[in-house]
Amino acid sequence: MVFARDGQWEQSEKSFRHAIELDPNRSTTSADYSYWFLTVLGRIEEAVEQMRIAEKADPLSPQIHVLLAVVLIDASRYSEAAEYCLKLPPDHSFKSMCLARAQLWQGRTDEAIQILVNDQTYLIKNPQERGCLGYAYARSGRREEAEKMARTSKYANEQALIFAGLGDKDRTLEALDRMAARGPVRVGQFLNSYPELAFLRGDPRAKVLRKKIGLPE
Repeated sequence: MVFARDGQWEQSEKSFRHAIELDPNRSTTSADYSYWFLTVLGRIEEAVEQMRIAEKADPLSPQIHVLLAVVLIDASRYSEAAEYCLKLPPDHSFKSMCLARAQLWQGRTDEAIQILVNDQTYLIKNPQERGCLGYAYARSGRREEAEKMARTSKYANEQALIFAGLGDKDRTLEALDRMAARGPVRVGQFLNSYPELAFLRGDPRAKVLRKKIGLPE
């Protein structure tokens, strides 16, 4: 994971694979490999495969369920993702965001918004969850509310999601560029796996950004 954070992709993959060889039944190794490496590079089907291995090793783990749900959303398998979101305990910090994203991509935007609005415990703590809400507002036509959220936010990941919902490539890329100061992993996940950011794929400026932060082509 440290190698991935530093953009040393070859070393990172070798380390993950070696760790899996040493203990193939350790679910967290496969899950970390899936989420912190494979999704970053856009290798989504491999990421799903590794999460299935993790699930087989630890079928009752909420952490495995939430990461599997996220990877299934990346793979456009939204109904399946929602099933895993619903398996999470009621007080799980990512349950609302998980389920809202799955429902949003099933076309149930109003329901997704209501889930997030009702989640005041974690919404105020998690910029990425607020970004999902802003994205949903923008997609539902409530653009003024989305713009207000973006103006009052101090967090680049929150703003990137909101600007993506507004269809604003310039401001989304600018927010991603600010995220790059924390390393390539989060930016890679946004650019290469998040369906919310799919509208940037193929944009030459996104290619420049990937090169800047050391993401392989």
